Amino acid sequence: VELDSKFANSTCGLCGDYNGIPIYNEFINGGDYNSITYGNLQKINKPTARCEDPDETKALPSCSEHRDECEKLLTSSAFSDCLIRLNLEMYIQACMQDKCACKGEEDSFCLCSTISEYSRQCSHAGGRPGEWRTQSFC
Repeated sequence: VELDSKFANSTCGLCGDYNGIPIYNEFINGGDYNSITYGNLQKINKPTARCEDPDETKALPSCSEHRDECEKLLTSSAFSDCLIRLNLEMYIQACMQDKCACKGEEDSFCLCSTISEYSRQCSHAGGRPGEWRTQSFC
């Protein structure tokens, strides 16, 4: 979500408060929510249909076996100017989920959207990400 500057300090919730401090994440720091719990709070039933809450015991796997690889990728020299500007953990988690979704295949396409978003958000936060795409990666 991108907003005009006239909305600065006027938002709240999952997308943040747009206060110019990109490392402050109200969603992570503001409550005891996981993605399923938060999603359940946003449920709206239609007059003729009822939505059941997803089973929180069936949450996404941790995919922790991919943590080192994702951390190495997101802390590479291309992103050295991004580390102090963004919540690295949020992108590591997304990268790990991407790797799980690929089912162990080495296709870099699975990671491209997360890495692209990390690079884009770094730029929006005033950072200057380096060249991270290669002939064999994204």
